[in-house]
Amino acid sequence: MVSMDYKQYTIFQNSFYKITSSLCNLEYYEDILFLTNPKILISNINNSNFLVDVKEIISADDKSRNTTSVKFDKKYKSLANNDNQDSSKSKKNKSKLGKSKNRNDNNEVKKFTIISDDLFTSDSNSRSALKLRKSNLKNKKNRSIIENSSDHTVVEYLDKEDADHNFIYSTESSKNLFIDNPLSIKEFSLKINISEAEIITYLFLNKGISATINEILDFNMCSDLAKYYGFNVLRSQIHNISSIVNVPKYESSSVINERSPVITIFGHVDHGKTTLLDSILKTNLVDKERGGITQSISAHEIFHQYKSREFKLVFLDTPGHQSFKSMRLRGATITDIVLLIVAVDDGLKPQTIESINYIKDMSLKCIVVLTKSDKLINNVQQIKKDLATYDLLCDDWGGNINCIEVSAINSYNIDKLLSQICLIAESQKLLANPQDLASGVIIDGFLNKKQGPIAILVIQNGTLKMGDIIVSENVLGKVKSIVSFAGGKLEVAGPSSVVKVLCFSSVPRAGSTFLVFDNEKEAKRYSNNYLNLEPSSLPLTILNKRISLTNQVNQKQLNLIIKADTQGSLEAIIDLLSNISQLKVQINIITASFGNITNNDIHLAMTTKSSILAFNVNVLSKINNLIKQYKINFNIFYVIYDLLNYVQSLMLDLIDPEYNMTLTGNILVQTIFKMNKGFVAGCLVTNGKVNYTSYIYVYRKNIIVYKGYINSLKYMKNDVQEVFAPSECGLMSDFQEWQQSDLIEAYDTVAKDKEL
Repeated sequence: MVSMDYKQYTIFQNSFYKITSSLCNLEYYEDILFLTNPKILISNINNSNFLVDVKEIISADDKSRNTTSVKFDKKYKSLANNDNQDSSKSKKNKSKLGKSKNRNDNNEVKKFTIISDDLFTSDSNSRSALKLRKSNLKNKKNRSIIENSSDHTVVEYLDKEDADHNFIYSTESSKNLFIDNPLSIKEFSLKINISEAEIITYLFLNKGISATINEILDFNMCSDLAKYYGFNVLRSQIHNISSIVNVPKYESSSVINERSPVITIFGHVDHGKTTLLDSILKTNLVDKERGGITQSISAHEIFHQYKSREFKLVFLDTPGHQSFKSMRLRGATITDIVLLIVAVDDGLKPQTIESINYIKDMSLKCIVVLTKSDKLINNVQQIKKDLATYDLLCDDWGGNINCIEVSAINSYNIDKLLSQICLIAESQKLLANPQDLASGVIIDGFLNKKQGPIAILVIQNGTLKMGDIIVSENVLGKVKSIVSFAGGKLEVAGPSSVVKVLCFSSVPRAGSTFLVFDNEKEAKRYSNNYLNLEPSSLPLTILNKRISLTNQVNQKQLNLIIKADTQGSLEAIIDLLSNISQLKVQINIITASFGNITNNDIHLAMTTKSSILAFNVNVLSKINNLIKQYKINFNIFYVIYDLLNYVQSLMLDLIDPEYNMTLTGNILVQTIFKMNKGFVAGCLVTNGKVNYTSYIYVYRKNIIVYKGYINSLKYMKNDVQEVFAPSECGLMSDFQEWQQSDLIEAYDTVAKDKEL
């Protein structure tokens, strides 16, 4: 209980009314307001020192509120306790002064006991006459109220809730969650600071997905979970790594030379790309290809005389199958001239159109090569017309695209094609500085079981030498071996060279750039920048297991372990499998990697009951023995079509058969016999016929009580294959609850072709 004299209360009342009237919509009230637990600014107020005391109280109040705003921070606890102790001492001193003053002025004091309504704590019914509008109060938080009068000064309104709101707003940016790649439940839990158990429970109860902390969540599932827990999901896109890391700048010397052109061969599968290259190189590459198709990127060099000058031409042969899109894209990014191959007997096909889009988007120099002209098919003008619809106008149609008919078998127009390549290369003025440190693009990589990680790279500028310190993203090493595609060992490789290099500690990402540094310190500094990037910037991270929003509780899964010879092959296989319909059976890739099959792959296949699919890899004898010993389903493939067909067959085997049902007869149950093997229904075939293989529906009062196959069909105690109306018969099935007057429908079943 707090007491004050009448003069003090009058001053307080006037001051309080001015303040609250600006916060609340108050009506005039005749009676005295009695307050419960009022907030007294000071226990002893007089006219002479009121203004000064109020300012001091405001300052003290601000200090206490600042302490409150950080009450959740442990490191501020001691500070808050000290402030509270000082505040309590001050209150005690002021209380003593107040008591002394009250004793001296006892005759002039009227005591007021504050017992009833508190303006800020009572409910709306008890203060309806005051018409307090809560919405106005909330809207006026965190603002200053200024009153200018002889008895009043500045009073700043600020409560504890303001501090809480400020805290929320300050952490608003922390609610933004950047997700660019699949995450395990454990990784996702750390990102959003929610326990793994809670996330797993949510997946099970709301999505019907049974998961462990090591399960991988795809982007859609991560996004769904993040939104459920109140996060704003954002997707950062890093297009150019040079914008966020310090790429070293090399000062080129004055030695600028012309470099050889890189010519990439594009076209649809089986349009004669490799055959044309054989004719140019005078080799026999086609016979070495499995299945007669190109399944990896390869490089070749040739020298050609043009205008009394020898040109070195570097050819890149790319696969034409749709699944090797990533390889073709890498070829497009490093090429100087494109040879667009179109077979005259086939015309423009999907991968031809894909290549045309690369040419247009990247503004690449192009020569259209019409192959198989020896077939004497008059389709050239139609092909040129089709090319014109894609804005590729041949020169004889008024455009600037060279169009050359060739025959690889007869070597027809091959020299003309090579001369045209040299002419375009000469006009482009392709330059490079051989004295610079080497830089370029990694087009593929693989693991050699004897040597280790091998990178296939194109040198775009500078010269690569033995012993150079080379970096690609977060992988670095020292050059130990340089080998040309022809198999020769090199000490140095200059601009426009395509070589196989042994240097990296692990296989670098295909499509990434590489740089050579003067010293290891600078190389590590550059490489460390990539360690801080999201894993999405290293896209060859393969999922151990994926969880999709489209998962169903009882959906069947095909577990696979995939091994491939190179990164490019692995990318193509994953792309191929991702295009298979998975509505009925989901492909579950346990692991996908390049290199030979290992003991770990065998143990993982046993644990997860997975099939091992190998593509163009060698199988060691001890691994082959383990596969046979543990009866693991294993197959090795050398043609990507065969792998696709095999996976589809495995998926079809998991699909339950579906049947077309044809009604053959109607049957009435007349009596039931009990036999040693069960109950026999004595029936009358009322319409059609019934077979011993019939599928039956049993109806009772128009409700189906059983569906299944007949186990036995008898006529006059003899087993028969069919019974026609209006004959009697006895039949047995797995159904044992026969009743008289049950109706039976008999169906013939014809299995449907299974579809994914």
